[in-house]
Amino acid sequence: MRTLRSADMMTGALTIVLGVATLVASRSIKAMAGESLDPRTLPAIVGWAMIACGAAIMRSGWGYRGEPVPVHWPDRQGKRRLVMTAVLLLAYVALIEPIGFPIVTAAFVAAHSWYLGRYRSWATILGGILTGVIVYYVFMEFLDLTFPLGLLEYLR
Repeated sequence: MRTLRSADMMTGALTIVLGVATLVASRSIKAMAGESLDPRTLPAIVGWAMIACGAAIMRSGWGYRGEPVPVHWPDRQGKRRLVMTAVLLLAYVALIEPIGFPIVTAAFVAAHSWYLGRYRSWATILGGILTGVIVYYVFMEFLDLTFPLGLLEYLR
């Protein structure tokens, strides 16, 4: 029987594995002269955070002592949402280079929040634009990291 406890244990373990993979991959990132922050810093922070979150999820599952809580797999609509999320993520990754990190982030947040939440279009567009602007200023201006600007390159 698939229970919440076993699902937590598996989710935690997979999150730890992804965190370790992120740490290993971050070691191969080459630093560029003139950058104020080592480009390995953010992926390393994400990797360690994933390991910590995975351990916490596993700890939660391991420590649960109540009645087994069955896990219900997604119905048809849930599977459609999962597939759409995967498609949007693939599009996000594919379009970061040509269109640019801030613009694609804004579009992804707007499209995904509209699809999952069915919010009003003005709210999702506003949320996407705000996310794109915040991402630009936090990562590219404040932290001085280099991400592809894509179409924004022509405005500089």
